[in-house]
Amino acid sequence: MRNRILIFIGLLILVLGGLAYYYLTVVNRDILRLDNGNIISVTTDKNFSTAKVKIEFGLSVNSINRENDLDLFSNKLKYTTVYSSGSSSKINTEFGENDFLITYDNKYYLSFRQFIESDFSGGYPADNYYSFYFFLKDKQLNVKVDIKGDSPMAFERPMNLISNAKFLCCNSPIDSTKTIYNMIELENPKENK
Repeated sequence: MRNRILIFIGLLILVLGGLAYYYLTVVNRDILRLDNGNIISVTTDKNFSTAKVKIEFGLSVNSINRENDLDLFSNKLKYTTVYSSGSSSKINTEFGENDFLITYDNKYYLSFRQFIESDFSGGYPADNYYSFYFFLKDKQLNVKVDIKGDSPMAFERPMNLISNAKFLCCNSPIDSTKTIYNMIELENPKENK
């Protein structure tokens, strides 16, 4: 009789534990959530293909003090591929500096940093919807990034040639003194008058 009572109590604890886990992770996901609810969407205009897009992600992997953008490609182990050839996986973003490296056809690149301010004090990671749109503008490949959710941001930029990465730092030209142009120097003074 005593063994039956112990077996019954054990089964009762197992069933109640399973129901509690199901409730906390499926029914009311925001109470106990162990992963991000981030989603990636990649689209292109008729000139490009999502099969040639690769998006890599890392946490605080890039320094703005790097010599040039070649450093972005030097240690691929610091990145996790979150989108490649039409297939995406979850981005496990965290509080702070979340770095992205976007490449197209192994010829073009763009890097950027999303700073997530939420410290997950609510007990769960942030949710963001990441939209990447590749299109032709002024005869150049451009990408429009639109992030909606907990840490939104949006921008549109031309992509850089990987072959020019040694002349760029943070997607900006480096001058002969090895400092980054602030883009004012690139303007023609005659045009400002």
